[in-house]
Parts: sequence; C-alpha cells; structure tokens
Amino acid sequence: MESSAAPKVRFRTTEGATLSTADVVARGHSLPVLLAFFKTSCPICQLTWPYLQRLHRAYGAKAVHVVGVSQNDADSSRAYYADHGGATFDLLLDPEPTFAASNAFGVESVPHLVLLSSEGLVEDVFAGWSKARMEALGSRFAAKNVPFMPVVPPGDLVRDSAPG
Repeated sequence: MESSAAPKVRFRTTEGATLSTADVVARGHSLPVLLAFFKTSCPICQLTWPYLQRLHRAYGAKAVHVVGVSQNDADSSRAYYADHGGATFDLLLDPEPTFAASNAFGVESVPHLVLLSSEGLVEDVFAGWSKARMEALGSRFAAKNVPFMPVVPPGDLVRDSAPG
C-alpha cells in the first residue's frame, strides 16, 4: 500500500457529517496527515494514545495533521478522548458494522497508523505499538524546520513494541 494513492473513502464526523479522504487531506493545509485508527476497548491503543498526543502537541499544525479514526460510535469516542488526556487532535469515525474506511486502508488490527503525504499518497503504515517508529515519526517531522521534541520522553519505561 505504501507510495500509492490513499483509498477514496468516507469518514464521519462526531456531528454526523461526512468527509472524503480528499477532504481529510485538505484539512491538513498542505501538511502530511497521520491517520490513527483505534478502538476504545483496545489496550494497545490506550498504550499508544499519550504518545500520539505528544506527537500532536510537538508537531501538529506545524509539520503534520494528526487525526484519530475511531471504530466506535460518536459518544464513546468523545468519552475516550476526554478520558485519555483530553486529546486535542481531530476525531473521525469509522464505526461498525461496515468499517468501510478501515477495510479500504487495510486495517487488520489497531492501533493502525497511516501517514499520508499532502498530496494524498500513502507514505508509511504500521500497526501496533513501536517506540522506534513513533520516535522516527517525530524525527521526520522535526526535519521540517520544527524543533525536535522526543515523542517518548527520556527515561520513559514504555515497552519497545507490542502487536495490535
């Protein structure tokens, strides 16, 4: 899937509106877009969550546009955002029973991260938790004239990896 055009799918907002993949990319204002597919009951998503928020705080709106894509309903997804550090990046929905966007993006397990270029091309994909991959994303975004900030703070004892 890497280096190919992103699938043309529809996401829902928590207010019920629909957005196409092109709309989501356009909301990135010429920045790459990181789609973070998750499920509220997923323990590895919960492990990953604070690091996505750190990535967003350090590089969001400057070097990347972070978007959480919940496979749950709007109410439980908003509650998850509030319960897990008050996430400040965008929230979209891809709920059951169809998981149309998740299926189109090849999501087999969550968390599943997809980095889209500002032109809507798939640049990187990884599933599960990977400390090295999260740090590599931070380094990649810092290379775009934004000061480097570690996504995983020094001394953080988080495990190196975990499957989704």
